Amino acid sequence: MTDLALPSSSTSLRTMAGIEARRLARHPAFIIGNVLGFGVLVLMAVLDDAPAFGDVLSTPVVAAFFIGLPTLIATARLTRSTEATAEALGTAPGTEADRTKALALACLVPFAAGLLWLGLLLVVTVTESVHPNEWWFGTMPDWQVWSILIALVPVACLGGGVLGVLTGRWMRFPGAPAVMVVAVVVVTMVGQLPVAYESASELRLWVPWAMWHSGSDSANGTADLLAGNPFFYLLYLLCLCAAAALVAMWHDRSARTRRLRFAIVGVTVVGLACLALSMTTGSSENQRSEPIPFQVDK
Repeated sequence: MTDLALPSSSTSLRTMAGIEARRLARHPAFIIGNVLGFGVLVLMAVLDDAPAFGDVLSTPVVAAFFIGLPTLIATARLTRSTEATAEALGTAPGTEADRTKALALACLVPFAAGLLWLGLLLVVTVTESVHPNEWWFGTMPDWQVWSILIALVPVACLGGGVLGVLTGRWMRFPGAPAVMVVAVVVVTMVGQLPVAYESASELRLWVPWAMWHSGSDSANGTADLLAGNPFFYLLYLLCLCAAAALVAMWHDRSARTRRLRFAIVGVTVVGLACLALSMTTGSSENQRSEPIPFQVDK
């Protein structure tokens, strides 16, 4: 008997994914989120009155908030609308698991938007240069800088989309996407509390969006680079994305095969290992920059 968890062909899956990608790209929440995300970045570059562009490693919160969270709402609503259409017509291409795969692949659209946003950030950084609190450019390995930027921008946007698919599959009550958005924001904010305790700031890394840079302190002109291993944190976030997609597929009873079960367990184990390594390797303590003259003078 043919395994119903698999698409009828790779061609049909690509076709379905293309359809869902176009639907996502046209969704009002996704469009508005991108307009705000790119608009805020441009305004920050234009209106910044400092000698150079501001805290580059703390800026990615703009993309995660304005692109990632609206994408969550968009993909959750698309997931529910796809199933509502299938129920109304009495038929739909592929199985529910196939449609979930297509929706998950469509989340490459917000991933691409995140990459574009990151590219614009780097263009602004090169054009405007960076002010002295970006001391890590000369002291921090490039792989750590890239790991932080990729994790907090394109992967965060991808994660918002996949989490929306998971929400649409498992949460059926009205307003579920909004509830999930609030939950993500609250969990992320609460998860940053260990930052206040310098000896345990790495405990913040279990959240789906973790701070790595404190931003400049206007009181004394310093900035903190927080403890942990950014590369393993990036891998941990990718595992979260994969786990969300697999658990969304699990909603289809016909897809609950041994292979899918092993995949979920495997991704969970690898994700937990990456989380442990992100907390126990890399910088073991926060690093503080020298005071920034123009900040202190204020």
